[in-house]
This record gives sequence, C-alpha cells and structure tokens, in this order.
Amino acid sequence: MPKVLIVDDNEDMLDTLDHLFRFYDFTVLKAENGKVGVEKALREEPDVIILDALMPVLNGFEACKILKENPKTKEIPVIFLSANYVEDEHRIMGIELGADDYILKPFNAKELIARVKSTLHKKDLVESLRQNNRSLIREKSDALKKIENLQKKAVELEGAQITDSLTGLYNRTFFQKRFHEELSRAKRYKDHLSLVIIDVDLFRTVNEVFGEKTGDYILMRMANVILNNTRTTDVVFRFEGNCFMIILPKTDESGAFYEAERIRSAVAQTSFFDQDFYELKKLSPKRKQDYQKLTVSVGLMEVDYSHMEKPEHYVNQVNQALQQAKSEGRNKTIRFSRMSPAS
Repeated sequence: MPKVLIVDDNEDMLDTLDHLFRFYDFTVLKAENGKVGVEKALREEPDVIILDALMPVLNGFEACKILKENPKTKEIPVIFLSANYVEDEHRIMGIELGADDYILKPFNAKELIARVKSTLHKKDLVESLRQNNRSLIREKSDALKKIENLQKKAVELEGAQITDSLTGLYNRTFFQKRFHEELSRAKRYKDHLSLVIIDVDLFRTVNEVFGEKTGDYILMRMANVILNNTRTTDVVFRFEGNCFMIILPKTDESGAFYEAERIRSAVAQTSFFDQDFYELKKLSPKRKQDYQKLTVSVGLMEVDYSHMEKPEHYVNQVNQALQQAKSEGRNKTIRFSRMSPAS
C-alpha cells in the first residue's frame, strides 16, 4: 500500500484526511506541524506528502524547501493543501519550491485522491524510466567491451562526471573525449564514422505549458526511445538541454540516415502523455490534440577525417544540418552533405 504523510496543524482536518486515505487503502502517517513533518519524512520515507501551508513552528513553504534540499527526501512528491494561501503567487511559490501540485481547501475528496494517485503514477513512471535507461546503457556498455575501466577513465577526465544525472546518458564532457577516440580509431583503420544530432521540437513550449518537471519527464522518455532504437555499437549522449548526440562507429552516411529516420519515426509514434495526464491538466480538446505527439528534428553527417579537425568543427557541421531541418518545418532529417547552398 502507498504510504502518505499528512502534515496539518488542524486536528479535525488530520482526522478527515486520515479516514479518507485509509478508505482508499493508503498507509497514513500524521504530523501536526512542518518541523515534525520533516522529521517523520526523513525517518519514514513516505511515498507522498500532503502539506498544509499555514502552520506553527515551521510553515509548509519552509518545510517543502527543507525536504527538497535534502537528498533523502527531495524525490518524494509534495502536494500543498491550503485554505489560507490561495492566491496565484502562493501557488507559484509552492511549485517553484518543488511541489508537484497545489490544491485549495475546501477540496473535493475524489479529486484529491485522483490527483494524489496521478502524482504517484508519474513518480513510478519516472523511476521506471530512469532504471530502464540505466539498464539499457549497461547492456550497451557490456556489448561494446571497450569501456575497460570506468574509474580509470574518470581519473583521466580529472574526476569529472561522465553521465547526465537526469537521463543517465553520457554527457557533453565525455562526448569530447569519446569522439576524439573514435575519430582516431576510424582514421587509423580507415573506417566510416558518422554523427547524428537530435533536437526535441518546440520543447520550450512544452516547458511553458506543462512545467519543467514534465519537461524533465519528456527528456527521460526521449532518451529511452533513442536507446531502444540504436545499436549496441552506438554511443548516445545528452549533449545539452533538449539536444542529443549519437556517435555511430563503422557507419557511413546512408547507414546513419537509416538509423536517424528510425529514431525520428519512433518518436513520432510514441505517446508521451496518458489520458490521466490530460485530465489532470484540464486541457481543451484542441490543446490536447496539439500535444498528442512530439517530434524531433535531426541532422547527420559522415565525418571526413582526411584533415583531422577538433571535435567542435564536426559538431558545428552536424548542427548546421539540424538547423536546416528545423527551418524547413521540423520533424525532418537533413544530411550535411546534401544541404542547400543557402544554408
């Protein structure tokens, strides 16, 4: 059973919420103020926290800030339930502190339970995706049999982290080193080598409409789709923001184009939001249709190593192909070798 921590200084409200959540098969923990709530959250590690805003000793906003700054509790979803702080500025403050939802009292019991369950569902999806991405990356690393000692590589990178904390993919720092290695190997053995860059279309709009937490969820799902549509020999990176890069060893331009199109098509066919999400956000039918599917724009190139250049040179070229794909209406794959002169 999911475990809920209810933090409220009103005994009647505590009892009401206790009965409500027990009726829906939750294990219930209670705290009479923010200070006790934080202490119980650290000790009991609940699945979700219902937090009143106005309380003695430590108010809800201060408690939320403490919870989100502590590594042990920062991933626990927090839902504000307030009768006193009802203005938009209070809701914004709560969300900016890291809360997942902000509900006003008096509340509708069924709606409260639905929103709590939806929040828990999203939390489970995010954790499942994170674990799935990590598992896929491990499988690719094992198949490659080329990353002999990750600790040694980390030392060579002077202690820098090589993975992106959100998606689990390799990061841009590691791209510089890995691309240099693959470039040298391709030149030495006269092998083909290609780059593919992927950008999530209209991602800023998604962030503005749904919020950054949903944007993070989209990036995790996107990483999952890319990993599931690349080969074990390919190396995938979260390059920056909503942009991903793939190094394709022993792959010519045609092979890179085939893979890029497979990824682009897979993204276009993926439903990133479920029905519960649309209902929670109360989107109009037209707005729902606008965000039914997401797309990506893709640029690619086969690397010409006849004159060895720095990685930035090739990144700039493949990015030019990406920009043309976006300027031509998005949801396209453009090869650098076939770009129009105007580009």
